[in-house]
Amino acid sequence: MLKNTLTIFTKEFMSYFRTPTAYIIIAVYLVLSMFATFYSSNFFMNNNIGLTSFFTYQPEILIILIPALTMKLWSDERRSGTIEFILTQPISYTSIILGKFLAAFAFGCLLLVLTLPFDLYVSALISLDSTMILSAYLGTILSIMFLTAIGCMISAFNTNSVLAYLFSVFMGWILISINFDFLLQPWMNLSENLSVKLTQSLNFYHHYQDMIMGEPGLDNLMYFCTLSVLALWINRIAIDYKKQ
Repeated sequence: MLKNTLTIFTKEFMSYFRTPTAYIIIAVYLVLSMFATFYSSNFFMNNNIGLTSFFTYQPEILIILIPALTMKLWSDERRSGTIEFILTQPISYTSIILGKFLAAFAFGCLLLVLTLPFDLYVSALISLDSTMILSAYLGTILSIMFLTAIGCMISAFNTNSVLAYLFSVFMGWILISINFDFLLQPWMNLSENLSVKLTQSLNFYHHYQDMIMGEPGLDNLMYFCTLSVLALWINRIAIDYKKQ
């Protein structure tokens, strides 16, 4: 299984660099990240010992770019008909799903790695809090994992890669922006304290803000991992349905 997963991962990851797609995504990511850091977040006016100005807008940027990595993973296979060939090979569905997912996830992490020179530059100017920065990077990596799994799931249900991209952006935006107060308080008749706890446990930004503020916890890790595994499980269901 590991060998098959690695083979698919290598094939999918290298495919990004066979077209200008990878270089365009890298360029757009770096430009948007620097613009958000220095312009939208007022970098020089805030206390940035944890590079908060850089990490604050990462989810919004990733919502736009991660779907560009995942939109063709399954939709092109379905459109061209090669998915039938893949599904008849002596390779487990888990290997195929994980290989494709890990390729997009690795590229997303590569984007983050390319920002390390910025960290080194800032560290030469001000004293940074390494613990906060490591926690923030972990939170951003978990966000990439989460959005990649969502994108893979959406792509598995589409034959059109453009529609897969648009649906992935929309779904990602909904999941990170939605506030569950309007669902929990009126309809479930919960106490205020319990409602707040449940709302926070389901809220993307509550977990992400904990991470970028240097307060990682098991609940944050469980949130991102649970939703990512759920999305990949639905991805598997979509593939099983296609075979039938």
